[in-house]
Amino acid sequence: MNAHVIVEEPPRVERGAEVVQDSHLVRVTGADERAVRELAAAYADRFATSRGPWDTADLCHTANVGRSPQEYVTAVHGRDAAELAENLRAVAAGRLPVGVAGSGTRAPDPAPTGHAALAELVRTGYTGVDWPALSVPGARTTDLPTYPFAPGRHWHMHAEATAPAEDAPPEAYRATWREEALPQGGQAAPGTVRLVVTDLALQEALTAELRLNGAHVAGTGAEADTVLMVDATPPGQEPDLSTFWARVAKTLKALPPHGKLLWAACQGAAVRPGEHASLRPGTAAQAMAVAAACAESRIAHAVVHLDPSEPAQALARVLAAEYAALHQGGESTAAAHRAGVRYVPDTSPVRPGRPYEVRPDGYYLVTGGLGAIGRRLVERLIDRGARHIGIVGRSALDPGRSQALRALATRAEVVYRSCDVADAPALTAVVGELDARWGRLRGVVHCSGGINAFGAMRRRPWADAARVVTPKTDGSLHAVRLAQDRGADFAVLTASLAGTHADAGRGLVDYSLANAYQLALAEREHGPHTAVTAHAWPNWTGVGMAADAAFAAAHSLDATEAEAAFFGHLLTGGAVVLPGHAPAAPADAPEPREPGPGPRTVIPAPATGRDRTALRAHVRDAFLHVLGDDPGDRPLRGLGLDSLVIAELATALEQRAGRTVDPSLLMRARTADELAAELAATAAGPPETGAGPAVPADATGATALSLLLRPLLTDGADGVTP
Repeated sequence: MNAHVIVEEPPRVERGAEVVQDSHLVRVTGADERAVRELAAAYADRFATSRGPWDTADLCHTANVGRSPQEYVTAVHGRDAAELAENLRAVAAGRLPVGVAGSGTRAPDPAPTGHAALAELVRTGYTGVDWPALSVPGARTTDLPTYPFAPGRHWHMHAEATAPAEDAPPEAYRATWREEALPQGGQAAPGTVRLVVTDLALQEALTAELRLNGAHVAGTGAEADTVLMVDATPPGQEPDLSTFWARVAKTLKALPPHGKLLWAACQGAAVRPGEHASLRPGTAAQAMAVAAACAESRIAHAVVHLDPSEPAQALARVLAAEYAALHQGGESTAAAHRAGVRYVPDTSPVRPGRPYEVRPDGYYLVTGGLGAIGRRLVERLIDRGARHIGIVGRSALDPGRSQALRALATRAEVVYRSCDVADAPALTAVVGELDARWGRLRGVVHCSGGINAFGAMRRRPWADAARVVTPKTDGSLHAVRLAQDRGADFAVLTASLAGTHADAGRGLVDYSLANAYQLALAEREHGPHTAVTAHAWPNWTGVGMAADAAFAAAHSLDATEAEAAFFGHLLTGGAVVLPGHAPAAPADAPEPREPGPGPRTVIPAPATGRDRTALRAHVRDAFLHVLGDDPGDRPLRGLGLDSLVIAELATALEQRAGRTVDPSLLMRARTADELAAELAATAAGPPETGAGPAVPADATGATALSLLLRPLLTDGADGVTP
């Protein structure tokens, strides 16, 4: 059988002299968020070259009806090609969200027809748009950039398993979420609840729902077994951290010994794909601070991330159910709710990002670059080929820093400028100077930060906490914005496990809050042009913390491992958690022993009854101040004293007794009376001036993650993170 095909020029279609449509809507769709943002960048470049209104109409028609819809979707609108290109670049940079098709809320009735309203709906996953109807009559398919397929090799090979290369980055993971229903059981929760809710509609709905489940809702200021707080920050704004700090501290002080706290907010967690762009780092920081503060006060708590699209009645049902679970189970939890589905935190392994080649042209900026960690990273950047490095720090150069700077300057051109990273104009001025000197900014490493002495949140004023928080919140935001505005390859934030583990933040809640902000900021700001990554570091053994080996625990990396992780995850993007491992003990190290029974200190001399009575009163006052309870004749070991509480008790005793207190006395004394006797028998001496709360010298058995951060307290300099 023969067949013939005759091909001729298509009939000429006459188009009107003008495009009558004064606004356009463009859809971008892909298999994952990365593809959508990369395609948006390619679309933006093509729209920027549009030859006129008809070319723009053709491009919109091709994007909307000439491409198959996929799982991830977003949309932008604009009056002309230039405005469309600008909004497409906002998608590429991560400033506009990407939704999951089919997961969006229903359109209002009647459905909106304006392009701006439709674009917002599509970005939530709405799929009810009639795309062909949006095309300009007469629009044709044209040359729009093709889909950015993800490159990858998929060879099936049979080979013996081999050990990882020596320079391979250590294990890392991301925080993720998985579906998990509330525990089965009755919903009755007859406790007393006090609400801290400013939204009147939610307060009324929640009050009714709690009463329906058997709870008694107490009035404002009344005592209650549980306090339920809902953050009231309006959408699109960052929360006021100082107000939050004071409110939570006041709440913790007022809770009874076995009280509970349920805290809830919106936009504090990116639970599903497409939520990163709307993530609020300040709210994520609040959530971590609540968990850390409750951990240090031994308060059972729940942190709940609400769905901002849900009405008040639905939110009330969610909070009442989480309250019932907390009331019945008594275990601390975190959960998120989206469209009727409950999620709980999980983790997933993360592989290193694409390799990065350090460039000799341009320059790199390192804030806190003369601190222990910062200086080490500057050295490794120089090792890898950097020839120009700007270092920023809050402190003026002292002899030690000057010597370190001179050593670096023998290997590369290095400039130090004293500047507060939280001062955006000052930081911009420094970068402008370096731009004029060296050209393009290649990358930013933000190491600036500090840390306070151990102390409970409920007794730490915000003015003290702000000294730790501001360099890591405002400073991180300014560093990231500079990197993005100048088209830098990357911005890296050196954060800490204190931003992911509540136990690591006990006694350091301000530090925990600050690091959680950095991790959420990286999740929100990472984009295809400037990679923004926050590393949640464990202890770096041998760098900065080497002065006190007693605090090495189960979460450490040696300097070589940490450097491999830093460069391996330079371009990974988002929050990368590096859990570390227990460091190897030296071959000649003695066997660790539990801080319990063992050789006891010889009491040098008997004390008078008057001394013992006075010191027993001081011991009672110290326990009441720190724990809210006098132990009486109970064994101290049964009180669950950890390193933080021991440090606080030692400080409280020093303040009351006017003498130096060896914290190890609190570990070996069996009762409060015995502690008073040993204090009375110990040679009295004034407390050491300026000494922070001490930690037991023989606390090798302690594994609290907060121990990892204790040696930093003596540094007090720029760049003391992680």
